[in-house]
Amino acid sequence: MAKKVCVVTGATGGIGSAAVRQMCEKYYVLVSDINQEKIDAKVAEMRALGFEAEGMVCDTSDRAQCDALAAKAASMGEVAGVIQLAGLTPGFCTHKDLVSVDVMGTMNINEAFFHVMNGGCIVDICSCAGHFMPQDIWPVDIFELALTDKQKFYDEFNEYLEDFGDEETATNMAYVWGRTFIYWSVRKAAYAFGRKKGIRLLSVSIGFVTTERSMADLAATGADVDERLGVQISYTAFGRPGTPEEVAFLFDTLIDERNSYLTGTDIYFDNGCDANDYSGQFEPFDPSTNPYDPSK
Repeated sequence: MAKKVCVVTGATGGIGSAAVRQMCEKYYVLVSDINQEKIDAKVAEMRALGFEAEGMVCDTSDRAQCDALAAKAASMGEVAGVIQLAGLTPGFCTHKDLVSVDVMGTMNINEAFFHVMNGGCIVDICSCAGHFMPQDIWPVDIFELALTDKQKFYDEFNEYLEDFGDEETATNMAYVWGRTFIYWSVRKAAYAFGRKKGIRLLSVSIGFVTTERSMADLAATGADVDERLGVQISYTAFGRPGTPEEVAFLFDTLIDERNSYLTGTDIYFDNGCDANDYSGQFEPFDPSTNPYDPSK
């Protein structure tokens, strides 16, 4: 029996590479990113290990390229899973670039694969940052435009971000509000994806996972990297960062068809940071605020 297909976008980064390796264990994997040389290297690496993999360049901000990626995946077999890791981070792009890739790109991938999948699961990447803003201040009136008029949504969302101030601030807020939008949109779209095509739609809010990119992101803030990382890790239950391999195993579990009732929700993969009320603070966690001791 032919293997089912799993697509990974942003597939040559730290988490993407781990996801490709994990999903190759049981799927025919389509490796996608924006750099052909890196894609070719990742495909060659997987084939050398005896796995089935193909590669294709896709700029997710371009809907035509997303449609072509979906068509390629469908030509390989039944698409069982899509892991949408393509994204930008503040410090390395403009706010408009970030919205184009992280926000519009996610919708492009979701909708392109809606047309070629029957069943299966799409996993969109959110972030702890997507939960930092209280729901009563979410710009839902702008978010809802994405359901009916994407160009108007793009324009008004960017205008909203520009009201926060200079480009650096606008880009930081684009990341936060962009991830909040992903959390909101997955919940909003799950019904249509499920009722019309039997597709499960999920998001994963990832806490700090050690990769080359995540360390560069910390450095780009201008703060002391070790100190900033130490503050965030102080809120975790196990006192350490996550690993790409742990995230990849979660993706595998979510896409597994035995999870067929799981959809329309966000998986908070942060080792308990949110449980300890982490929302980007610059002060370490104070254990006295949680006095519970089960050993007593």
